[in-house]
Amino acid sequence: MTAFSRRVLAAKPSASLAVSARAIQLKREGRDIVSLSVGEPDFPVFPHVAQAVEDALRKGYTKYTTSSGIAELREAISDWMNAEAGQRYTLAQIICTAGAKQALYNACQALLDQGDEAIIPNPYWVSYPDIVRLAGATPIDLVTRPEDGWHPDPAALARAITPRTKVVMLGSPSNPTGAVWSKEAMQGMAGVLEKHPGITILSDDIYHRLVYGGVRACNILEVAPQLRDRTVLINGCSKAYAMTGLRLGWACGPQEIISAMNKVQDSSTSNPNSLTQYAAVAALRGPQEGLEAMRAQFERRRDLMVELVRAIPRVRCARPEGAFYVFCDVSAYLGRVPDDVKLSQLLLEEHGVAVVPGSAFGQAGYLRLSFATSDAQIRAGVDRMSRGLQALV
Repeated sequence: MTAFSRRVLAAKPSASLAVSARAIQLKREGRDIVSLSVGEPDFPVFPHVAQAVEDALRKGYTKYTTSSGIAELREAISDWMNAEAGQRYTLAQIICTAGAKQALYNACQALLDQGDEAIIPNPYWVSYPDIVRLAGATPIDLVTRPEDGWHPDPAALARAITPRTKVVMLGSPSNPTGAVWSKEAMQGMAGVLEKHPGITILSDDIYHRLVYGGVRACNILEVAPQLRDRTVLINGCSKAYAMTGLRLGWACGPQEIISAMNKVQDSSTSNPNSLTQYAAVAALRGPQEGLEAMRAQFERRRDLMVELVRAIPRVRCARPEGAFYVFCDVSAYLGRVPDDVKLSQLLLEEHGVAVVPGSAFGQAGYLRLSFATSDAQIRAGVDRMSRGLQALV
């Protein structure tokens, strides 16, 4: 019998990907399934991005590039980060990766050892804890509360830090809650982190352009530029530019950390897809009107989904200010069904709607619904969820 490493045995399969895979399988079997589980825009790539892929293919740009990405892309990222986050980086301070997930993975592999701890906000994106575990370290939850708008409490952060803490992850706008952390919350976190110079900050900003109601996502370096020498900003093209399958992310930070991340990448994947790199240059440097049009559609869909979910008796949810998820409390319906995992399975198998259980994000009793789909799918999916829940009463 094969003996697997402790690291891989400690990691769990992605619950959101598992739900999506099961929904796809049921569709292939002929079932009528509405998916509210997928965390990706349903819009096509922008025309000028698609054209850039065609142009790169015609020009034969299908060979290896430097592991950290072509200079043209890192220059575009440097300009984009300066405009969007107010931070200018040199090319040596930027690494391009196969999605923002790989940037986080590379960073944890470079920074964490057995016995180290990494603090992650809870609710968390499903991959955060396992990325930490695959580096041999221990994830420590920084629990946030719905009554606080899912904003982190600096005092809770201070209590979570131990001599073993090496990394603190930040994620705003949040997957799964859609919370956009306030400037005051960021300042409070920064005040705590200033007292612990041995901690590296990983800031996952992948949803920062997808915000609603006039809200602006605040970056920790905007309120605490003094933390720049130990902060890594992570972003990518997946969400804002509807390029999820093209897999292009990046990390910007201190040169010594980026260099260490590049060692990990050199020994694993090498460069991101060459054609995708040219697509990303076009996305970052090209017209941005498509991004704003998509964001406006998401805002309208958010309002529709929140209205429909709030109409379900005994279900509670906040109005998300960012990302494209509604995180709803369905604990009132647990009993005949023992937990949110079984509930999500029941909703999929018996009612034909795919949602992700809150337990996957560290919060039992919740379901995550994605509004990155059409109005018709939102209406049909929430209606099926409503009928499935009320059948349990």
